[in-house]
Amino acid sequence: MCGDGLLRPSHLRASYNLAVRVLIWHGWLLEGSGSNVFAAEVTRALRRSGHDVLLLCQAALDSAPSFFDEVGSVGEEVVSALRANDRAEADPSEGRAVLLRHDIGSMLHEFVIDEYEGFVVKRFLDLTPQELDGYLDRNVAALRTAISWHRPDIVVASHVVPGGVIATRALRDNPILVQVHGSDLEFAVRLQDRYAELAREALEGAARIGGGSRDVLDRAVAFAPSAAQRAIVIAPGVDVERFRPMPRGEALEAVASLLDDDPDTLRGRPDAMPPLLASVIGTDPGGPLRLAHQYDRNAPDPAAAMRLRCLVRAEGPVVAYIGKLIPEKGVELFIQALALLPHDVRGLIIGFGSHREWLEALVAAIDASGEGLEWIRSHSGMEIEIVPPPHLEVPLSDRITFTGRLDHRYANLALAAADVLVVPSVIPEAFAMVAIEGAAAGCLPLVARHSGLAEVAHALEAHLKRPGLFGFEPGRGAVERLAEGIRTLVSLPSQERDELRREVSSFARRTWTWDRTAEQLLGHDG
Repeated sequence: MCGDGLLRPSHLRASYNLAVRVLIWHGWLLEGSGSNVFAAEVTRALRRSGHDVLLLCQAALDSAPSFFDEVGSVGEEVVSALRANDRAEADPSEGRAVLLRHDIGSMLHEFVIDEYEGFVVKRFLDLTPQELDGYLDRNVAALRTAISWHRPDIVVASHVVPGGVIATRALRDNPILVQVHGSDLEFAVRLQDRYAELAREALEGAARIGGGSRDVLDRAVAFAPSAAQRAIVIAPGVDVERFRPMPRGEALEAVASLLDDDPDTLRGRPDAMPPLLASVIGTDPGGPLRLAHQYDRNAPDPAAAMRLRCLVRAEGPVVAYIGKLIPEKGVELFIQALALLPHDVRGLIIGFGSHREWLEALVAAIDASGEGLEWIRSHSGMEIEIVPPPHLEVPLSDRITFTGRLDHRYANLALAAADVLVVPSVIPEAFAMVAIEGAAAGCLPLVARHSGLAEVAHALEAHLKRPGLFGFEPGRGAVERLAEGIRTLVSLPSQERDELRREVSSFARRTWTWDRTAEQLLGHDG
């Protein structure tokens, strides 16, 4: 062990200018969540720096991103069907990246339930002992085959559980870096003893433990205190080529034009949904979730382009949320905060998830002077603080734009169109990837001041010498504090706000880069 706590085995090349063979195990897809984006962007950055990368994941081979040179499959015994990626784009560094889809059967295990075409999805918490053992065994066998084929210098495992466990069971001689992403801790390890035991196994077997913030590392090594000296902050980055400031009108027209040509919008939330939702509120607690299953929650709304074009004409500030629409993300706090703000403040909610119908119902109940609000509180699990709601000059439904999911093709443009980005999560977060993406796009972040979110807010505030500007305190009364935080940011003189946006963008684009993340994964300070 070196003095900085990083393992530097003799066969790991010492110079970053020499190619390193890296194997990344990631059990899911390459977009839609922070860990998915992390796996994709780190692979791209390593390839761009001339390294030889093999990524194991469940992404579809026929639509692999252009930074993969080859695609194929791997099972318990052999790498098969290896072929050139039809979408590949050459890189002058002569780096190489291969995507292998490993055989896990027909069941995809998740921390939070989402729908994935071609898979039966089941939460880790709901697995039988036999299902969990079978899943781990199949992954270990596939990883051993991939190791024999690729001969990596270092293996990066995504999530303490399951990635860290799979890697420690599959490897003997290769150094393992386990990257903690937070959802493994909050949705598995903290909730069931069997996952806490697996976490200890992974952490004690890893050469290094990475995490996006000191907070998430502290939460992880609490399950294996002996691993604390091997833990290092390895923060995610931001794609600085894509996330950059743009004029609002230009950004909104660009994203709307892309949506015009997207056939997936036909599968999104139909315009006929509001009356169906109104018919179940107050009488049918299972109705909102049932309605959410009647359309593709992973698609943009059919009317998303039209709604975004309407925002071009908005004269007041636009405050955005982007992410999953699930209770843990606190989107209902944002909706209630908007109801406390002047009617010229517009909300933009971009995201996907089974909780959307409850959020739409909350907006309707606020507009109806609170009718149905107590029923919604009782059956949705949402934190509702504004009882009764304030009298509104303009209906909240006229001030909030829902778009459905906007993936990586659209997110940078949508964020560039907003003045403020809120991250109101009510559970601990490993980092604040969406906040730094928003910052890079010139959107002022406002985050719940806890866990990894607080560390990002503090870094921005320290750079700008503006303590307290980018965070609000969580807990009871958070709606009022979130509203006050938004009010402070949107009330700044326009010249001062524009200067802040430029400074925030410049700082984010310098500080959090995927190239730096890739260097740190290899044991370099970056």
